[in-house]
Amino acid sequence: MISTPKLYIPEVAFLIEAAGSAPSADNSQPWCFDWDNNTSTLTGRVRRRGGFPADYHATRLALGAAAENLVWAMQSLGLDMASWYLGIPDEDGVFARGPVTGQANAIEPSNTPLWKLRHTNRLPYRPEIAPDVAHRLAACQVNNVGVRTIMGAGIRQTADWVRQASEIRFQTREANEWFAASLRYGDSPEDFASGLHVDTLALPPGGVGLLKLMSDWNRLQWLNRIRAYKLFAAIEAANFQKAPLVVAIIGSSDHAAAFDAGRCLQQVWLSVTEQGLSAQPYYVVADLLNRLELNSVPEQCIPHALALQNRVRSEYGHENTVHCLLRIGKPIGVIKVSGRLPLNEIICSAAHTN
Repeated sequence: MISTPKLYIPEVAFLIEAAGSAPSADNSQPWCFDWDNNTSTLTGRVRRRGGFPADYHATRLALGAAAENLVWAMQSLGLDMASWYLGIPDEDGVFARGPVTGQANAIEPSNTPLWKLRHTNRLPYRPEIAPDVAHRLAACQVNNVGVRTIMGAGIRQTADWVRQASEIRFQTREANEWFAASLRYGDSPEDFASGLHVDTLALPPGGVGLLKLMSDWNRLQWLNRIRAYKLFAAIEAANFQKAPLVVAIIGSSDHAAAFDAGRCLQQVWLSVTEQGLSAQPYYVVADLLNRLELNSVPEQCIPHALALQNRVRSEYGHENTVHCLLRIGKPIGVIKVSGRLPLNEIICSAAHTN
Protein backbone atom coordinates (compact mmCIF):
# COMPACT_ATOMS: atom_id res chain seq x y z
CA MET A 1 0.00 0.00 0.00
CA ILE A 2 1.27 3.47 -0.88
CA SER A 3 2.01 5.72 2.08
CA THR A 4 2.91 9.38 2.35
CA PRO A 5 4.73 11.29 5.10
CA LYS A 6 1.32 12.40 6.43
CA LEU A 7 0.69 8.82 7.54
CA TYR A 8 3.88 8.66 9.60
CA ILE A 9 3.46 8.67 13.34
CA PRO A 10 4.38 12.10 14.79
CA GLU A 11 7.62 10.80 16.33
CA VAL A 12 8.89 9.59 12.96
CA ALA A 13 8.05 12.86 11.21
CA PHE A 14 9.83 14.67 14.06
CA LEU A 15 12.95 12.53 13.61
CA ILE A 16 13.04 12.95 9.83
CA GLU A 17 12.62 16.70 10.17
CA ALA A 18 15.44 16.79 12.71
CA ALA A 19 17.83 14.85 10.49
CA GLY A 20 16.84 16.88 7.44
CA SER A 21 17.60 20.13 9.27
CA ALA A 22 21.31 19.29 9.55
CA PRO A 23 23.88 21.48 7.79
CA SER A 24 25.30 20.36 4.45
CA ALA A 25 27.77 21.83 1.99
CA ASP A 26 26.01 24.34 -0.29
CA ASN A 27 22.72 23.21 1.32
CA SER A 28 22.89 20.04 -0.76
CA GLN A 29 20.91 17.91 1.77
CA PRO A 30 22.36 14.56 0.56
CA TRP A 31 19.94 12.22 2.31
CA CYS A 32 16.55 10.54 2.14
CA PHE A 33 14.53 8.49 4.63
CA ASP A 34 12.17 5.50 4.69
CA TRP A 35 9.83 4.22 7.38
CA ASP A 36 8.73 0.60 7.68
CA ASN A 37 5.59 0.32 9.80
CA ASN A 38 5.85 -3.48 10.07
CA THR A 39 9.21 -3.37 11.84
CA SER A 40 8.92 0.19 13.20
CA THR A 41 12.25 0.92 11.53
CA LEU A 42 13.49 4.28 10.27
CA THR A 43 16.25 4.22 7.63
CA GLY A 44 18.38 7.07 6.37
CA ARG A 45 20.20 6.71 3.05
CA VAL A 46 22.71 8.83 1.19
CA ARG A 47 21.66 10.30 -2.12
CA ARG A 48 23.43 12.70 -4.40
CA ARG A 49 22.08 16.21 -4.54
CA GLY A 50 24.14 19.13 -5.78
CA GLY A 51 27.71 18.82 -6.92
CA PHE A 52 29.19 16.60 -4.23
CA PRO A 53 29.37 12.84 -4.99
CA ALA A 54 27.78 10.43 -2.53
CA ASP A 55 31.18 9.26 -1.25
CA TYR A 56 32.75 12.73 -1.06
CA HIS A 57 34.18 14.02 2.21
CA ALA A 58 31.67 16.90 2.41
CA THR A 59 28.79 14.45 1.94
CA ARG A 60 30.00 12.28 4.82
CA LEU A 61 30.30 15.35 7.03
CA ALA A 62 26.68 16.19 6.24
CA LEU A 63 25.50 12.64 6.96
CA GLY A 64 27.32 12.72 10.30
CA ALA A 65 25.59 15.99 11.17
CA ALA A 66 22.21 14.49 10.25
CA ALA A 67 22.98 11.48 12.47
CA GLU A 68 23.86 13.78 15.36
CA ASN A 69 20.52 15.55 14.96
CA LEU A 70 18.84 12.15 15.10
CA VAL A 71 20.62 11.45 18.39
CA TRP A 72 19.45 14.76 19.86
CA ALA A 73 15.89 14.24 18.63
CA MET A 74 15.73 10.66 19.96
CA GLN A 75 17.02 11.83 23.32
CA SER A 76 14.42 14.60 23.46
CA LEU A 77 11.73 11.95 22.87
CA GLY A 78 13.23 9.76 25.58
CA LEU A 79 13.81 6.90 23.12
CA ASP A 80 16.69 4.41 23.18
CA MET A 81 19.26 4.34 20.35
CA ALA A 82 21.26 1.37 21.65
CA SER A 83 20.37 -0.83 18.66
CA TRP A 84 20.76 1.85 15.98
CA TYR A 85 23.38 1.87 13.23
CA LEU A 86 24.99 5.26 12.66
CA GLY A 87 28.02 5.37 10.38
CA ILE A 88 29.40 5.71 6.88
CA PRO A 89 26.97 4.45 4.22
CA ASP A 90 26.98 0.69 3.70
CA GLU A 91 26.65 -0.98 0.29
CA ASP A 92 22.95 -0.06 0.24
CA GLY A 93 23.72 3.57 1.08
CA VAL A 94 22.39 3.29 4.64
CA PHE A 95 24.00 5.67 7.14
CA ALA A 96 21.32 5.48 9.85
CA ARG A 97 18.90 2.71 10.73
CA GLY A 98 17.07 1.69 13.83
CA PRO A 99 13.75 1.08 15.58
CA VAL A 100 11.48 3.82 16.85
CA THR A 101 9.73 1.98 19.63
CA GLY A 102 8.76 2.54 23.22
CA GLN A 103 6.83 5.25 25.01
CA ALA A 104 7.92 8.57 23.54
CA ASN A 105 7.81 11.85 25.36
CA ALA A 106 5.21 14.27 24.05
CA ILE A 107 6.32 16.66 21.32
CA GLU A 108 5.68 20.12 22.70
CA PRO A 109 4.75 22.46 19.83
CA SER A 110 5.63 25.50 21.97
CA ASN A 111 9.26 24.37 22.39
CA THR A 112 11.42 25.03 19.35
CA PRO A 113 14.10 22.31 19.16
CA LEU A 114 17.69 23.49 19.30
CA TRP A 115 18.50 21.96 15.93
CA LYS A 116 15.77 24.11 14.38
CA LEU A 117 17.35 27.32 15.68
CA ARG A 118 20.81 26.52 14.30
CA HIS A 119 21.74 28.24 11.06
CA THR A 120 24.68 29.88 9.29
CA ASN A 121 25.23 33.59 9.90
CA ARG A 122 27.85 34.98 7.51
CA LEU A 123 27.75 38.57 8.80
CA PRO A 124 30.77 39.95 10.71
CA TYR A 125 30.94 38.96 14.39
CA ARG A 126 31.52 41.22 17.38
CA PRO A 127 35.05 41.02 18.85
CA GLU A 128 34.02 40.07 22.38
CA ILE A 129 33.15 36.55 23.55
CA ALA A 130 32.62 34.99 26.98
CA PRO A 131 35.77 33.27 28.31
CA ASP A 132 34.03 29.96 29.02
CA VAL A 133 32.75 29.42 25.46
CA ALA A 134 35.98 27.84 24.24
CA HIS A 135 36.11 25.54 27.26
CA ARG A 136 32.58 24.27 26.65
CA LEU A 137 33.19 23.65 22.95
CA ALA A 138 36.46 21.82 23.61
CA ALA A 139 34.46 19.04 25.28
CA CYS A 140 32.78 18.06 21.99
CA GLN A 141 34.11 14.74 20.70
CA VAL A 142 32.99 11.69 18.72
CA ASN A 143 35.30 8.66 18.88
CA ASN A 144 38.73 9.90 17.75
CA VAL A 145 37.53 13.19 16.31
CA GLY A 146 37.73 16.21 18.55
CA VAL A 147 37.95 19.97 18.73
CA ARG A 148 40.78 22.48 18.85
CA THR A 149 39.77 25.96 19.93
CA ILE A 150 41.82 28.80 18.46
CA MET A 151 42.12 32.39 19.64
CA GLY A 152 44.48 35.35 19.16
CA ALA A 153 47.54 34.79 17.00
CA GLY A 154 46.39 31.27 16.16
CA ILE A 155 43.41 32.73 14.29
CA ARG A 156 45.72 34.81 12.10
CA GLN A 157 47.67 31.70 11.15
CA THR A 158 44.51 29.71 10.41
CA ALA A 159 43.05 32.61 8.42
CA ASP A 160 46.17 32.46 6.27
CA TRP A 161 45.39 28.78 5.60
CA VAL A 162 41.87 29.83 4.54
CA ARG A 163 43.31 32.49 2.24
CA GLN A 164 45.80 30.10 0.63
CA ALA A 165 43.22 27.34 0.16
CA SER A 166 40.73 29.86 -1.26
CA GLU A 167 43.27 31.03 -3.85
CA ILE A 168 43.42 27.45 -5.12
CA ARG A 169 39.65 26.97 -4.87
CA PHE A 170 39.07 29.96 -7.20
CA GLN A 171 41.41 28.31 -9.71
CA THR A 172 39.62 24.94 -9.54
CA ARG A 173 36.97 24.51 -12.22
CA GLU A 174 35.11 21.64 -10.55
CA ALA A 175 34.76 23.49 -7.23
CA ASN A 176 33.56 26.63 -8.99
CA GLU A 177 31.00 24.78 -11.09
CA TRP A 178 29.62 22.82 -8.13
CA PHE A 179 29.20 26.04 -6.16
CA ALA A 180 27.64 27.91 -9.08
CA ALA A 181 25.11 25.11 -9.64
CA SER A 182 23.99 25.35 -6.00
CA LEU A 183 23.21 29.08 -6.12
CA ARG A 184 19.62 30.30 -6.08
CA TYR A 185 18.41 33.83 -6.83
CA GLY A 186 14.58 33.70 -6.75
CA ASP A 187 12.10 34.69 -4.05
CA SER A 188 10.10 31.46 -3.67
CA PRO A 189 10.38 29.14 -0.66
CA GLU A 190 11.65 26.47 -3.07
CA ASP A 191 14.60 28.70 -4.00
CA PHE A 192 15.60 28.97 -0.34
CA ALA A 193 15.08 25.22 0.26
CA SER A 194 16.66 23.62 -2.79
CA GLY A 195 20.14 25.19 -2.74
CA LEU A 196 22.27 28.05 -1.50
CA HIS A 197 20.34 31.30 -1.76
CA VAL A 198 22.36 34.46 -2.38
CA ASP A 199 20.37 36.32 0.32
CA THR A 200 21.98 34.06 2.95
CA LEU A 201 25.53 34.97 1.88
CA ALA A 202 25.77 38.49 3.41
CA LEU A 203 27.01 39.93 0.13
CA PRO A 204 27.96 43.64 -0.14
CA PRO A 205 26.23 45.95 -2.65
CA GLY A 206 27.00 44.66 -6.13
CA GLY A 207 27.93 41.27 -4.72
CA VAL A 208 25.20 39.35 -6.53
CA GLY A 209 26.34 40.71 -9.88
CA LEU A 210 29.95 39.79 -9.14
CA LEU A 211 28.86 36.32 -8.05
CA LYS A 212 27.02 35.80 -11.33
CA LEU A 213 30.10 36.96 -13.19
CA MET A 214 32.36 34.56 -11.28
CA SER A 215 29.93 31.66 -11.68
CA ASP A 216 30.86 31.34 -15.33
CA TRP A 217 34.16 29.45 -15.48
CA ASN A 218 35.33 31.13 -18.69
CA ARG A 219 34.84 34.57 -17.17
CA LEU A 220 36.52 33.53 -13.92
CA GLN A 221 39.48 32.22 -15.90
CA TRP A 222 39.78 35.60 -17.57
CA LEU A 223 39.65 37.36 -14.20
CA ASN A 224 42.28 34.99 -12.85
CA ARG A 225 44.70 36.14 -15.55
CA ILE A 226 44.90 39.40 -13.62
CA ARG A 227 45.23 37.41 -10.35
CA ALA A 228 41.68 38.16 -9.24
CA TYR A 229 41.73 34.89 -7.28
CA LYS A 230 44.03 36.59 -4.78
CA LEU A 231 41.49 39.37 -4.18
CA PHE A 232 38.59 36.92 -3.86
CA ALA A 233 40.59 34.78 -1.42
CA ALA A 234 41.51 37.79 0.71
CA ILE A 235 37.82 38.72 0.93
CA GLU A 236 36.99 35.12 1.89
CA ALA A 237 39.49 35.19 4.78
CA ALA A 238 38.69 38.70 6.07
CA ASN A 239 35.76 37.89 8.38
CA PHE A 240 37.47 34.69 9.50
CA GLN A 241 40.54 36.59 10.69
CA LYS A 242 38.38 38.98 12.76
CA ALA A 243 36.51 36.20 14.59
CA PRO A 244 36.86 36.14 18.38
CA LEU A 245 37.01 32.34 18.37
CA VAL A 246 37.70 29.64 15.79
CA VAL A 247 37.05 25.94 16.16
CA ALA A 248 38.90 23.29 14.15
CA ILE A 249 37.37 19.81 13.85
CA ILE A 250 40.42 17.53 13.93
CA GLY A 251 40.77 13.79 13.38
CA SER A 252 42.23 11.10 11.16
CA SER A 253 41.65 11.27 7.41
CA ASP A 254 39.87 7.93 6.94
CA HIS A 255 36.27 7.68 5.73
CA ALA A 256 34.81 6.78 9.12
CA ALA A 257 36.46 9.83 10.67
CA ALA A 258 34.71 12.11 8.16
CA PHE A 259 31.32 10.85 9.39
CA ASP A 260 32.37 11.26 13.03
CA ALA A 261 33.65 14.74 12.20
CA GLY A 262 30.19 15.66 10.95
CA ARG A 263 28.70 14.54 14.25
CA CYS A 264 31.33 16.47 16.18
CA LEU A 265 30.78 19.58 14.04
CA GLN A 266 27.07 19.46 14.78
CA GLN A 267 27.74 19.03 18.50
CA VAL A 268 29.77 22.23 18.35
CA TRP A 269 27.13 24.07 16.35
CA LEU A 270 24.27 23.07 18.64
CA SER A 271 26.30 24.09 21.69
CA VAL A 272 27.06 27.44 20.04
CA THR A 273 23.36 27.93 19.30
CA GLU A 274 22.43 27.04 22.88
CA GLN A 275 24.80 29.76 24.09
CA GLY A 276 23.11 32.40 21.94
CA LEU A 277 26.00 32.62 19.47
CA SER A 278 26.39 31.95 15.76
CA ALA A 279 28.80 29.98 13.61
CA GLN A 280 29.96 29.94 10.01
CA PRO A 281 31.70 26.84 8.66
CA TYR A 282 34.75 27.22 6.42
CA TYR A 283 35.25 24.05 4.42
CA VAL A 284 37.82 25.34 1.95
CA VAL A 285 40.92 24.02 3.77
CA ALA A 286 39.40 20.56 4.31
CA ASP A 287 38.24 20.47 0.70
CA LEU A 288 41.73 21.26 -0.58
CA LEU A 289 43.29 18.54 1.57
CA ASN A 290 40.68 16.09 0.29
CA ARG A 291 41.32 17.11 -3.32
CA LEU A 292 45.02 16.45 -2.82
CA GLU A 293 44.18 12.88 -1.81
CA LEU A 294 41.96 12.53 -4.91
CA ASN A 295 44.54 14.08 -7.27
CA SER A 296 42.03 16.75 -8.32
CA VAL A 297 44.05 19.89 -7.55
CA PRO A 298 44.93 21.95 -10.67
CA GLU A 299 48.48 21.15 -11.71
CA GLN A 300 49.77 24.68 -11.33
CA CYS A 301 48.45 24.77 -7.75
CA ILE A 302 49.89 21.47 -6.50
CA PRO A 303 53.11 22.92 -4.98
CA HIS A 304 51.09 25.48 -3.00
CA ALA A 305 48.59 22.82 -1.93
CA LEU A 306 51.36 20.51 -0.71
CA ALA A 307 52.94 23.38 1.22
CA LEU A 308 49.64 24.06 2.97
CA GLN A 309 49.17 20.36 3.71
CA ASN A 310 52.59 20.33 5.39
CA ARG A 311 51.65 23.34 7.53
CA VAL A 312 48.47 21.63 8.69
CA ARG A 313 50.33 18.41 9.48
CA SER A 314 53.00 20.35 11.35
CA GLU A 315 50.28 21.86 13.54
CA TYR A 316 48.04 18.84 14.11
CA GLY A 317 50.17 15.79 13.31
CA HIS A 318 50.85 13.80 10.18
CA GLU A 319 48.11 11.29 10.99
CA ASN A 320 45.42 13.98 11.40
CA THR A 321 43.56 16.33 9.12
CA VAL A 322 41.28 19.35 9.43
CA HIS A 323 37.73 18.24 8.67
CA CYS A 324 36.20 21.69 9.00
CA LEU A 325 36.80 25.12 10.51
CA LEU A 326 34.15 27.31 12.12
CA ARG A 327 34.30 30.92 13.19
CA ILE A 328 32.25 31.53 16.33
CA GLY A 329 30.81 34.73 17.76
CA LYS A 330 27.93 37.15 18.14
CA PRO A 331 26.89 38.50 14.71
CA ILE A 332 26.26 42.20 14.17
CA GLY A 333 22.77 41.46 12.81
CA VAL A 334 20.34 38.88 11.51
CA ILE A 335 20.31 37.36 8.06
CA LYS A 336 17.95 35.24 6.00
CA VAL A 337 18.12 31.52 6.70
CA SER A 338 18.44 28.68 4.21
CA GLY A 339 15.34 26.53 3.92
CA ARG A 340 15.00 22.76 3.90
CA LEU A 341 13.27 20.40 1.53
CA PRO A 342 9.80 19.30 2.72
CA LEU A 343 9.26 15.79 4.03
CA ASN A 344 7.71 14.51 0.80
CA GLU A 345 10.92 15.42 -1.07
CA ILE A 346 13.29 13.56 1.26
CA ILE A 347 11.48 10.22 1.17
CA CYS A 348 13.59 7.59 -0.59
CA SER A 349 10.65 5.99 -2.40
CA ALA A 350 6.91 6.35 -2.77
CA ALA A 351 6.19 2.83 -1.54
CA HIS A 352 6.24 2.04 2.18
CA THR A 353 5.05 -0.94 4.13
CA ASN A 354 1.92 -0.45 6.20
